[in-house]
Amino acid sequence: MSYTTIVKKELSYKDVTKNCCEKALLSAIVRLEGRFIKERNGYYSLNINTQDNTEARWFIFAMNRIYSLHSDIHMKKNKLNDNTIFCVKTEATYAASVAYSDLGLMEVDEQNNGIFSDIAELTESTCCRYSYYEGAFLSSGTIKDPEKGYYLEIASKNSYEIERLYNMLIKESLVNAKKSKRRKMQYVYFNNSEDISTFLNMIGAHNALYDYENKRIVKSLRNDTNRMLNCDEYNSDKSVETKIRQINAIKYIQKNKKFDVLNGKLKEAAMLRLNEDLTEYNEIAEHMSVKVSKSTVQKRLAKIEQIARQLGYESKE
Repeated sequence: MSYTTIVKKELSYKDVTKNCCEKALLSAIVRLEGRFIKERNGYYSLNINTQDNTEARWFIFAMNRIYSLHSDIHMKKNKLNDNTIFCVKTEATYAASVAYSDLGLMEVDEQNNGIFSDIAELTESTCCRYSYYEGAFLSSGTIKDPEKGYYLEIASKNSYEIERLYNMLIKESLVNAKKSKRRKMQYVYFNNSEDISTFLNMIGAHNALYDYENKRIVKSLRNDTNRMLNCDEYNSDKSVETKIRQINAIKYIQKNKKFDVLNGKLKEAAMLRLNEDLTEYNEIAEHMSVKVSKSTVQKRLAKIEQIARQLGYESKE
């Protein structure tokens, strides 16, 4: 089961207690996913195609409960991915035209998209507005599993309604909505985990939000751990490279019988660096005849390298 299906199933079974909120939710589905076909009797039928059977069932019951409209449903296979598509078609009657008008329909364009009135009357209250967002996701939304990435989108061929949805979300100022166009589809999307969490909370998908946050936290901790391990590994590699370079510089000085050019403090640091049991600067500092800091040891060994280079030593970095 995809992550989108999990979220939509929760929304489909969630109770909508207010009639105004239910109408706002239903309007979002009709506006973003509905196709209107003019039948022989002159009235329009409304067609909704979805891969989610719970959404199809909710839509049929809502249309019957609010407007006493009958709807038929049949299934077909998607030729591209062999998924089952549930095709819902409402009756084409005068009562249906009244219902569509109540949801905001004014006329139908050449692509069978509805042209709707302003949504303001249906979304005056916050609860109705959030219900509208819920319907938008339920009908046309997809969300990526947070373990695979952060992305949520709502897509529709109805550019007017996508633009309207985008402007509504922008006015919320709670989420940073973005929009795009690919082929004939228009998209409103979020690609930030915080925005997605906020949106899931707005539409009332609280179980999905809880799971989403858990997965997001686990993923963040895993990424932080990997970064720390990679950093430690990098630092370890650099430490080994530095030690080898310093030892080679000291051996070069010894080989060329120039060890006497080093003063007493540098000689002591050089001999301790050659000790294979002492790997860290703080370990060398502890074995110095006079107590010094780790940074002092580091500076003395760097000075030895500088002297070796002056004598002709070339480090292989």
